[in-house]
Amino acid sequence: GLQTQDIQHKLHLVGSMISRPDMLRHVTDEEIEQRVKVLRREIGLQNQLRPDMMTVIQKLTTSFRHFTYQQVPDSEMPDAEAQWNAGKGLLRMRESVVGAMQRGEPRARMTIANEIGHFAMRHSGVRNRSTAQTTATRHLLEVKKEESEARRFAAMFLAPNYLLSSTDTVEDIMDRFGMSFEAAMIRKGEFDAFQRRASGQRRELPSVVVDYLKEAQRRGVKLRTDLD
Repeated sequence: GLQTQDIQHKLHLVGSMISRPDMLRHVTDEEIEQRVKVLRREIGLQNQLRPDMMTVIQKLTTSFRHFTYQQVPDSEMPDAEAQWNAGKGLLRMRESVVGAMQRGEPRARMTIANEIGHFAMRHSGVRNRSTAQTTATRHLLEVKKEESEARRFAAMFLAPNYLLSSTDTVEDIMDRFGMSFEAAMIRKGEFDAFQRRASGQRRELPSVVVDYLKEAQRRGVKLRTDLD
């Protein structure tokens, strides 16, 4: 219908379409960054350092007919902090998460940005920021790929490359963009790697960043930054 056509047309602007026959094709950080830039521009927040996430949601609702949201009591979503349902075009959020988001708490901001990532990356089905292990209803590799894309999108949406500088410290990124220490540290590593790729040079990461990222890896955090 018109809603489906509208969302397909609008999100065509948000980077290149991933072809259906090759669903597991790796999406590069550069492609995700392009989607971030276009989506931020589409909702008029391209230069906002720390946009209010409820404002982001409301602007998405205004800009895209197939994007709505709903706050629900925590008891109605026992296994998820937030959930994106692509078929319904509906972002459902726990009331406690909405409250934390409106207080500017980094975890809640990232949770909502993650669900927006599923929308922007055009993932189908139901996706959520879960508090418990749930049974995947689709192919495990595709689910893992989409979760990775949404996480990468979320971090770049909150702290886009074009608003970062090579002189930024982890603390700078935390303060300016409303991110947790861990998210800011990983984001700095990603940005430094992005710059190295753009310049074609190999440049050493600061040892404190390498040490932290290696510790994050040991704890199971998936990194795209080359630490070797």
